Amino acid sequence: MKSKGAVSGAERKDRDAEKRQVVIQGFDKKSGLGKRLATQIERGMLKVACPKGESLAEGSEHYKAYKFQYKRLCTHLRRNNVLSKKLKTGELQAEQLASMADETLMAESQKEELQQFRQENLQEALGITAEDFAHWTPSENFACPRCECDKCVYIQSFKGFHSHDDNNQEPVITIRCTACKHLWKEDEVEGGRMAAGNFEAAADSVARPETRSQRAAEAPSIWGDDTPAESWLLPA
Repeated sequence: MKSKGAVSGAERKDRDAEKRQVVIQGFDKKSGLGKRLATQIERGMLKVACPKGESLAEGSEHYKAYKFQYKRLCTHLRRNNVLSKKLKTGELQAEQLASMADETLMAESQKEELQQFRQENLQEALGITAEDFAHWTPSENFACPRCECDKCVYIQSFKGFHSHDDNNQEPVITIRCTACKHLWKEDEVEGGRMAAGNFEAAADSVARPETRSQRAAEAPSIWGDDTPAESWLLPA
């Protein structure tokens, strides 16, 4: 005898089928790919979330993974128009979409933004963790805005770096004080590059260091408000 509240195998399959149909309709409506491609995307998504044929039971880890994939793929399809074109021409297999990494699904502009973000963080991390003079150049032409010491090291990187367009490169100089280990960028000093070599570091000529929230605002757009969450309008 079935206990009260228990769900039979047939009922569970029906509920799963309803959830899957909602997702297929969502892909079709949001991306305009048509039902055939939307069905293939959903099928691949299910394989990633439920590799052993697990049920999409409400509250289960498999259902959470399924919803995560839905939001993730909708975000990439909306932001990268090239994906839709490749899916329609068959250059990209719809059923493989869910198994692809985020960076692979990004538009070229997003990839370049992410690479730039990584490069800047790497340069700063090198300055924070070690005195690496193979990368950093000693100089007495900068005044530390914290302790006013002129014994510094600096390194140059580039913003807007594109391998196919050197004209988009904008030099960024990151400086580290060897006395107090303070790290700052040349452009943080009021007056930009002309003020960076000033030995008289007056209090009103020094900009405030970047806050954590300011740095977060510069993060690649892919790490922003559209980061997949767990609050989607899927059937209960």
